[in-house]
Parts: sequence; C-alpha cells; structure tokens
Amino acid sequence: MEQHWMMVVHAALIGLILFAVMVFGLRQQNEVAERRSILIASVALVYMILFGHGLPFKMNKI
Repeated sequence: MEQHWMMVVHAALIGLILFAVMVFGLRQQNEVAERRSILIASVALVYMILFGHGLPFKMNKI
C-alpha cells in the first residue's frame, strides 16, 4: 500500500492539471476552474485513501 502523503501529492497534481485544462483549454474563469479542480482533486484524494489506486474491491486500512 502506498503512503498517504504520496496520495496527497497525486491529488494535488490532478488538481493542478485539471485547473490548467479548465483555464487554458476550456476558457473558464479562474474562480470557477479553481473551485471545480479543488472539488475533483479532493474527491480523488478521498477515493485514493479509501481504495488506493485500483478498483474498489476492498477498503484500505486507515
């Protein structure tokens, strides 16, 4: 199992990439893109902490 800090780093990278795509690719306003990318990255972090990077067959020990 990966360490939790690495999952936080992965979620932050997901958020940054999503923000860049939303601002530069989809031409959204900065505030809207910021809120959406933070929301999606936080959901991804919760998912990774609970299930890891794989499919949700079993929960990780917290």
